[in-house]
Amino acid sequence: MLTGKREIDRRKFLTGDILPERGAAPARPQRFFHISSAVVTARPEQRAQIARAIAALPDTEVRAVEGSKIVVVMEGESSGEIGSRLTTMALMDGVFSANMVFEQIEPLDDSGDDR
Repeated sequence: MLTGKREIDRRKFLTGDILPERGAAPARPQRFFHISSAVVTARPEQRAQIARAIAALPDTEVRAVEGSKIVVVMEGESSGEIGSRLTTMALMDGVFSANMVFEQIEPLDDSGDDR
């Protein structure tokens, strides 16, 4: 421990969960916009039905269907939300796998226009 300085917890530092200095105004939590793409591998004879079920999920779009592959784009406010939707796809009947291939995270501005 350093004398005269406050000790910072490594986990809190890595997750960005550090408390403001005493007397400082609390910072507004930063919100983020996540966009991810995934490839779902499904039974070829069920791909149209599975693609329709995936497209019915909130903030989810089917971009391409070819052979046993379904390319999906998802939007959300957290990686957990995206991951949960990906798990939902992976558990659908006829789906062999659902794998995220890309994720981009952008901060939302505080102007009131969230998207």
